[in-house]
Amino acid sequence: MVPLDKVGPQTALVAELGAESIDFIDLVFRLEQGLGLKIPLARWGSFIEQRLEGQDLARAITTDVLREFAEREAGLG
Repeated sequence: MVPLDKVGPQTALVAELGAESIDFIDLVFRLEQGLGLKIPLARWGSFIEQRLEGQDLARAITTDVLREFAEREAGLG
């Protein structure tokens, strides 16, 4: 577990926190539970491909990007 004081909006989930593909599956599942929605996993992949095209995903997928995805799925963004 990573201490909360080590996580900020620009923290890279892969490069800094060591997230793996299974962690993203879990994150999408948790978003589904929290939002009460069904989110196809492919939608996360499409979002990342479009939002971060051409970037180093290990560094580009940040907590802020995850927040942006969650807000979009919740209809807020």
